[in-house]
Amino acid sequence: MTKVTPRCIIVRHGQTEWSKSGQYTGLTDIPLTPYGIQQMKRTGKSVFSNKFINPEHITYIFTSPRQRARQTVGLILETLTEEQRSNIRIVVDEDLREWEYGDYEGLLTHEIVQSRKSRGLDQERPWNIWRDGCENGETTKQIGCRLSRVIARIQNLHREHQKENRPSDILVFAHGHALRYFAALWIKNGLEEKYDTSFDPPSATYDDETVPNVTMEKYRYLVENPYFLLDAGGMGVLSYAHHNIDEPALALAGTFIAPPEEESQHEPVVA
Repeated sequence: MTKVTPRCIIVRHGQTEWSKSGQYTGLTDIPLTPYGIQQMKRTGKSVFSNKFINPEHITYIFTSPRQRARQTVGLILETLTEEQRSNIRIVVDEDLREWEYGDYEGLLTHEIVQSRKSRGLDQERPWNIWRDGCENGETTKQIGCRLSRVIARIQNLHREHQKENRPSDILVFAHGHALRYFAALWIKNGLEEKYDTSFDPPSATYDDETVPNVTMEKYRYLVENPYFLLDAGGMGVLSYAHHNIDEPALALAGTFIAPPEEESQHEPVVA
């Protein structure tokens, strides 16, 4: 039996009126547009009919609690049979909500920049959300902490599934800033680490007894723009090098899966 490396497939929700206009949409709970609905129906049909994702390999779906993300989950799974859908555990995870933008909710980037400039801010360097966060919203350390928790839970599940020799695709449905941040944390590229977990809430932010909570001694956060793009309705794939859960990696081929005879570069490293 061919060894299948676990994957974390990230999916940004379909188009909304604010994703279309470019307005910052954090806690504002708006639905998909008619275009966004059809967009995600087509995406679901394509990824399953083309075998980019084998529905039998999906072990979990983690989703933001916002309706635009949860609506996208239903549309992606629409073409699956009732039996296939019943085998996929869906976890609503508050940690996957979008960046809390505070005073910047509903604004465009140039409006935020102009507002800050008019109040004498950013004299020495331009505002950078990845480093500076949002006024009366979340800091980069706060969102970094909660997304680090999600990653720890997913990688722990992958580790257990790999021990069982069980194929495991875990799908994560969330938002533009959150998923770009999530991907940067996953590959651990150019990040700061913090050992103070004082933001960590006393209880988990999801309710599923099959997902063990992972206690963290440290978490990672961004200090610069990771320069990742993910449009509304976009999909990306995160996985592991050499079948090793301790080597998280970005799968540049996306959801495309190479045939087994082309996978030699993913073989475990022999000491």
